[in-house]
Parts: sequence; C-alpha cells; structure tokens
Amino acid sequence: MKIILADDHALFRDGFALLFQQLEEGAAVLEAGDLDQAMELVARHHDADLLLLDLNMPGMNGLAGIRRVRDAYPQLPVIVLSASETGEIVQAVMAAGASGFIPKSPVRR
Repeated sequence: MKIILADDHALFRDGFALLFQQLEEGAAVLEAGDLDQAMELVARHHDADLLLLDLNMPGMNGLAGIRRVRDAYPQLPVIVLSASETGEIVQAVMAAGASGFIPKSPVRR
C-alpha cells in the first residue's frame, strides 16, 4: 500500500508514518508539508492508494484544497486529518469530496 501523507507538522508526519508502517507490512508513506508538495507527489505516484490531507496547512485555502485534489485526481481517495472536528467541519469536508475524516485529537472516554 502506498499512502501520501500531507501535513505541515513534521513530527506528526513522522509518527503517523511509523505507526502505519508497523500496521501494514511493506507500506510506503510519502510525505508532503503543504498542498503543492502533495499534488506533486500524487502526480508522480499514480499508484498511490490514499491521500491523507491536513485541513489546515499551507496551500489548503480551506475546503478549496480538497476540491483541487478531487478535481485533478477523482480516483484517489482523500481522507482529511484535522484538529477541528465539529460536526459542521466534518460535513463540509465530506461535501467537498473527502472520502473520510480522522480527528487529530485523542479519543475521549
């Protein structure tokens, strides 16, 4: 499996990549720090299985970044990562074309 992980926080990218590689043997995680880098990776790696996209990083311009990816690469599933997890945000992200949403905050029990 090949995932493109786009987030402007290197520590988060490193941790997520490490976790995913432990969960999925042979997984490749390509990292980008902004939307333009993510778009370049997607253009070079047409075999990517998934794009994990931070909602609040350079180049995103809110939901416009999701639409930009979906317009250019409609076949690529996009999962949004965000610390903003209100119901309104999740609904807007899904309406913009995301395939899913992963909150960055810890699960509350």
